[in-house]
Formats: sequence, structure tokens, C-alpha cells
Amino acid sequence: MILDPTKLEQTLSNGTMSIALNAQREICVLQKHGGVPLEQDEILKVVGVACQRVKELDSIVERVLADDWQKRKSSVEVI
Repeated sequence: MILDPTKLEQTLSNGTMSIALNAQREICVLQKHGGVPLEQDEILKVVGVACQRVKELDSIVERVLADDWQKRKSSVEVI
């Protein structure tokens, strides 16, 4: 399994699976093209990895937004 493959990795792969989740870790899109058939437990494992990644990315976005808000808030107080 490769998360966010490079162009070369995409070219060399036999198939792809794309999963889109929201911040609440609800599946919005699950798409599989080509490759070998996957068992249900394999798909659930991949969804679990995607959920963990969404959790990490959501935390990063929240932190960056909070930092930006603090910068904007302090710049308004200076004026």
C-alpha cells in the first residue's frame, strides 16, 4: 500500500484505490480501479489507514488555522 503515490509509482502500479473521508471519518468516496480483487478485511484495513491519515491531517489543518487566527487577531490589536 502506498499513500499519495508519485507519478512513477502510479505508472508502475497495476491498480488504484482512492478513498475520500471527511473530518468525522465518514467515507464519502471509495473507488477501486484495476489490480487484483480485495477481500473485505483488506478493504477494511485500508479504510482504517485512511481514517488514521484523516485524523492526522485534520489535526494539522486545525493547528494551522488556530495559528493563523492568532496572527490575525494580534495584527488587528496593534492597529
